[in-house]
Order: sequence, then C-alpha cells, then structure tokens
Amino acid sequence: MGLVPLTAVAGGLLALLIGLAFTMLLRSIIGLGESAAAGRHAQTALAQARTVEGLVVDLETGQRGFVITGEKQFLEPWQTARTTFSGQARQLVRLSTTPGQKILAQQIRQAGESLIHAHSIPLVAAASRGDPRARGVAATLDGKRRVDALRKQFDRYESAQEALVATRESAADSDAREAVVAGSIGLTGSMLLIAGFAGYVIRAVVWPVRKAAGVASRLAGGDLTVRMSESGRGEIGQLGTAFNTMARSLGESREQARSAHDRLGLLYEASIAIGTTLDARQTAQELVRVLVPRFADFVTVDLALPVLLVDEPLDEHGACARRVALGGVRDDPPLDPVGSRIALATATAAVVPDLHTSWAWQARHGRQAGRLLEYGMHSLITAPLYSRRTLLGTVGLWRADNPGPFAEHDLSDAGEIAAKAASAIDNALSYAREHDTALTLQRSMLPHSLSPPDGIEIAHRYLPASDAGEVGGDWYDVAAMTSGRAALSIGDVMGHGIPAAAVMGQMRSALRALARLDLAPDQLLHQLDQTMQDLDSPILATCLYGVCDTAANLCRFARAGHPPPALITPDGTARLVDLPSGAPLGIGGISYTTTEIPLAPGTVLVFYTDGLVEAREYDLDERLDELTRLLAGAHPSLEELADTLVDRLAPAPAQDDIALLIARVGTATPR
Repeated sequence: MGLVPLTAVAGGLLALLIGLAFTMLLRSIIGLGESAAAGRHAQTALAQARTVEGLVVDLETGQRGFVITGEKQFLEPWQTARTTFSGQARQLVRLSTTPGQKILAQQIRQAGESLIHAHSIPLVAAASRGDPRARGVAATLDGKRRVDALRKQFDRYESAQEALVATRESAADSDAREAVVAGSIGLTGSMLLIAGFAGYVIRAVVWPVRKAAGVASRLAGGDLTVRMSESGRGEIGQLGTAFNTMARSLGESREQARSAHDRLGLLYEASIAIGTTLDARQTAQELVRVLVPRFADFVTVDLALPVLLVDEPLDEHGACARRVALGGVRDDPPLDPVGSRIALATATAAVVPDLHTSWAWQARHGRQAGRLLEYGMHSLITAPLYSRRTLLGTVGLWRADNPGPFAEHDLSDAGEIAAKAASAIDNALSYAREHDTALTLQRSMLPHSLSPPDGIEIAHRYLPASDAGEVGGDWYDVAAMTSGRAALSIGDVMGHGIPAAAVMGQMRSALRALARLDLAPDQLLHQLDQTMQDLDSPILATCLYGVCDTAANLCRFARAGHPPPALITPDGTARLVDLPSGAPLGIGGISYTTTEIPLAPGTVLVFYTDGLVEAREYDLDERLDELTRLLAGAHPSLEELADTLVDRLAPAPAQDDIALLIARVGTATPR
C-alpha cells in the first residue's frame, strides 16, 4: 500500500480519534458550565435561606421587645416579618436544588408558620391584653424551644447547601480532569498511529502532537496559562483551538469559583465577627476589621446624631452624623478622623468605579476630592446602614492600593454586610437606651439624701451593673424614727431591668410607710411580704431591716433571705452578724425572727447586697472573708471605708447591682 493510501487511512483514523476526543472535551466544557450554573443556583438558595432566617430573627426580636416593654414600636419589624415570612419561605422551597433540601425547606416553612400562628401571634395578643402569662416562664421556654428548633433546621439547610456548592465545584474539577484525560488519550493514540511514517508524518503530525501532549500535561498540572499554537493544519489546528478554549474556560471557571468562595467567606466572617458586643462603636470597629484589607483599603463608619442621642443642629446639606470608626491599610488617609461631624449625603447604596472620571463626586467633595485622588483613592462604595426603615448612618469603602475597581457585585456584598452591621448597631443602641432608662429609673427611686437622727453617721453607695439587663433591683434607705432611733434597710429585687426597678420603688415606699408604724422588724417583714404578694408579680426580693437605738445601745434585726450584716466593734474587730436567714419576700406564709444585738457606742454596721461579695470566679466564703478582713481596724471616715469596699470588692465590669449602707451608731469613747 502506497504512502497516500496509508496516509488516507491514518488520516481517517486520526480524524476519528480527534473527533472523539473533541466530543469528550466539549462534553466536559458543557459540564463545567452546568456545574457553574448549578453552583450559582445553590448560592442563590443559600442567600434566600439567610433572608428567611433574618425574618425569624426580626419576628423573635420584635415579639420579645413588645412582650418585655409593651412598646408598640417593636411590632413594626414583627409585623413585617410575620406577613412576609410565608412568601419568602415558599421562595426558599422553589429555589432548593435537591429533594432533600426541598423537604428541609418545607419543614422550615411549616415550623416558621407554626411559630407565627401557634406561638408568636397569640403571645403578642396576650401581651396586648396585659395577660401576665405572656411574660411567664412557660411562654418564654415555648418560644425559645421553637426558635432553637428553627435555627437548627436553618443550620442543617445551610450546611447542606454549602456542601452542595462544594460538590458543584468538585464536579467542575472532575470535568476538567476528564477533558485532560480525553485529550491525552486522543493524542497518544494519534502518536502511535503515525509513528511508522517517515519524515513527513513526523514533521506534520508527531511534533505537533508532542507539543499538544506537553500542553495537556501542564493543563493537568494546573497551569491554565499555557496555550497551544493554532497554526497547525486540519485536525491539529482544531486540537490546538480546543485546548486553548478549554484552558481559557477552565481558567475562567476557576477564577469564578475562587471569587465565589472568597465572597462567601467574607459574608460568613461578617456574620460571626460583627455584633459580638452590645456597643455601637465597637460594632463599627468590627465592621472595619472585617472589610480591611480583604474587601476595601479604607473603611469609614458614620452614625447619625439622632441615633447617637446627640443634640446638634442639622447641617445645611441634610442629616448630620458622627464618624465613629476609621481604618485602613495605611495610617494617614486624607479622610475626616473619628469624632468628626459628617453630613449624610446619601440614603441609598452607590458605587463609583472610577473617581477620576466622576465629575459629580468631585464637585460634591470639592478640594477634599483632589487630596483623595492625589493620595491614590480611585474607587468608592457608599452603603447606608438601615434598620427597621431608619437610617442609622453610612459606610464608606475606598480602594487605593488595590488596583481593581469596585463592581456591581461588590455593591451587593457591601449592602449585605452593611445590613448585618446595621442590625447589630441598632441592637447595641437599643441596649444602651434600655440601660440608660433602667439606670435613670433606678436612681430616681433611690433616696437622694439621708437624714439620720443625731448619734448615727451614715455613708452609702450605689453602683449599677454594666449590663443593661442586670440593672434595676438593689436599694437602701434610712428613716429617722423617734429621738435617737433610726430604721436601716437594704434590699435586692430578684430581677433586672425596668420591671425590677419598678418593683423596687414600690417595695421601698411600702417599707418606709410601715417603718413609721414602729413595728417590730419581724412584723414589718411579714407585712412587706404581704405587700409583695399584693403586687401580683412573680418577682421575689430579699431584705435586711434593722432598728438602731442609740440611747439603749442596741439594734434589732430581721432578714428575709438577704446576706447578713457585718459589724465592727470600737476596738476594730470585724465579724458577720449571725441572724436567722428567713425566706425572700413574696413567697407568702413565712414567719420571720427579730434578733436583738447590743451595740457599744461607735459600733459600725455594714449592710450590702450580694453584688458586692458574689463573683463568678470566686468562692463566696472567700469573698466574705475578704470583706471582714477589709472591715477590721479603725475607720475614722465612713466615706473612705465605703470607697475602699467598692474599689477592692466590686467586680469590673460590674456583674450585678451593688448597694452599700454603712452606719456608725453612737459615739465611741476616745481611746
């Protein structure tokens, strides 16, 4: 057989092999595209799951706020979440990509609707009617159980969806490997087929195939920058084109996968790193740390003055804000520093890809625009901080060292992160307002001045808890009775926040009224216990009550579950007074005991609440020993003694309210 027939046969076989390899390559490329599309669909479902989860958070937060405070402003996000949950949950079911995910999404929808209709709506209705069961433990535990179950379902759904995204990426990698294997097989077969031909075959086929094999090996090794010359004729040229197309497609797919992974990583980090504290400025700093340098080179956070409860006149250009956070890859950006007064120029998210060509931005910022451009700023995103339809402030994201401009998908990511930060900042600001309200109410109900009778010297302290949820229950009082006699009292309402402060005020008023009747301490506590039950409140309280008589040199005590008082004799000996503990007020049916203690002139009595001596990291007996050690000795100044006890014993930050009442009874004989 001549060379031409052999060449024709070899050429036919070669064409067949190349066609098969090319078909497998095309199938792999199509598989890559389908995997990428499936990955994007899975990411869309993941984002929808987070949206539905956010509605559950809004529902729970609004419901809890209304039940606790009774303020209808908390019902706005609750109402929005309640009315939109069903539609968003159905959308999640439609977007779910596997039967298992659809079943889980349907379970989330059913559980959420059950939470709304079987728990949340009846609970809000009961709270609106003033039904005390709405604030009871049973209702709270039922809500917590339902919400915890929902959160576990969301966690399972999101974990499965993230695994699905990873599976799609693995499928893309598998398709790429199949393409490389197919090309390698086709090329190897072609090389074996034409190995017997002389110079023409070697020059026309073998060398190009060897070159293609090298390209395939580099592709298989992950070098997607390699390219094959497309100058060959016939099938060789087509093969080069196919390899180059495959390399470009694989490079684009890998870049898209890397970009999607980075974006998901950024959003995940933002979800766990922003809002770790209930401090608005700290939350703003957390936002800066998440975004720099991973997303932006410089980040500013400005909060509106009304949100910060700052009373300043409005700027002529609109609402005013205060810069609360600034960070970047360098320390000298020409941006307004923290503490500066800023005009909120936008209430919508916007991206400026190229600041050099944005005449509107340059005109709005005047000379500062020139300084920013000279510094290297070239791209900007501004994202508003909205929570419950209220503009809390704005976030500015700048790029200078990073040469890539912001794009539209970056604006979407910035908006999602800003929404997370806005929710955390709003929670922090609500927390601060609640703390101020509870503390103001507490301080307003404590005595502003004490007027003990002659012969009794008084010092007192009150320290609120650092946590807003812990403020509210501690109090003290001194009431002058007949000449030389005074009623000393201290107590701790077993609750926190505004409800505890309100009960404390009622309890203190009732005790002062009962003290005027000159009842024995045990009888007074019995009457106070009846009064606590009449308040129709589940809150209990402890109390220590004593009547000191300077003429008789004695004091009569009774206590209801409160820590015992401490006593310092004139010679400096300190000890705890052994009194029957009694039960907390509000239980009912409990009798109390009056104990009479003789007091030498100059004896110092120390009344305190448990916040002074209880700390999570210490044993109570050790703390009481430290208290008596600090009390031992002479104390000419009760004010200095009070400061010493607070400085040495009070935890920092304060974990609970602290009330302290110190009384020197009679005058000590000079030594």
